[in-house]
Amino acid sequence: MRPRNPGRSSVAALVLLLAAACGDAELELGPQAKPEALEHNPGAEAAAAVERFVDEPDWDGLLALLDRGHADARELLGPHHLHVEADYDSHPAGLDPKALPPARVDEPINQAFSIHEVVDLLWASRADEGPRLHLDQRTGPDSGRELTIIDERSWTRIDNLGWYEAPLEGELWQLWLDDAQHAARDIAVLVGPVVDIAAVEPTSVDGRDVLRVSLRPGEAHPERVAEALVPWRREASFELRKGELVLDRATGLWLEAHFEVLWRHEVPAHAGGTGKRLIEGSALLDAKVEPLADPPSLSPPPEAAPLPERERPMVLRDRLLNP
Repeated sequence: MRPRNPGRSSVAALVLLLAAACGDAELELGPQAKPEALEHNPGAEAAAAVERFVDEPDWDGLLALLDRGHADARELLGPHHLHVEADYDSHPAGLDPKALPPARVDEPINQAFSIHEVVDLLWASRADEGPRLHLDQRTGPDSGRELTIIDERSWTRIDNLGWYEAPLEGELWQLWLDDAQHAARDIAVLVGPVVDIAAVEPTSVDGRDVLRVSLRPGEAHPERVAEALVPWRREASFELRKGELVLDRATGLWLEAHFEVLWRHEVPAHAGGTGKRLIEGSALLDAKVEPLADPPSLSPPPEAAPLPERERPMVLRDRLLNP
């Protein structure tokens, strides 16, 4: 719910106070004098945003639709299954990343990395129900994290180790779900400075009205660069090989995202030196969200241990002062 406007509440209180002070005189409040109710209707707001984008497709409008967090997906889609697979690769240009030469004294260290990431989220609650979900995010068979939430209890495990159970506290789980929801936005932002919208096609998928948004290599848009914490994007060159999104016509939420992006950028050849060497890389993303008609059932993981409780400073202080 959106917080109420304190200014409007003060105006309403003042009107009632003046009415009471009038005694026998009647103070009639016409429609123009009544404070308007602040009602948040995410469905209507989402539909309006989609229609604005359909009427005038532009990059800012597309990003505004992709930028919405998972809270909107929970409220507007209800139960759903989100699955993301992404591949990231980076290596020195002109060298086989599978057989990099050994490092020698006073020469640059050639490094290559390749990551295959899989995110699988099952949201099993309706809009008016408590959270029930299972999140599995991993970058390898033994590298990842899992989270299960059923109402007010949570179960977590890291790297296929044992499960821990604890009361549901804080909002970290919501940040993890936002990260999954923003997978399409993040790669669109990465390649945004060199692409344009090619077409927005109204169609249907599995009986659901959707918009198929196609991207194409376009003019340079340096104002769209969203720099990383360690700056490199502004000096890099990007190439779009594939860019397509499927948006839900009713809500504007993405249902599919398919991208292939290449990049090249120069880095110092030596620490503190003046030479340069070229690094090239790629990012591939295939993601899909499937709305579910009925909430799937979730069960607690077996043999979960209680999460060890942290000794908070105030608890320790009370224990020492009041033995």
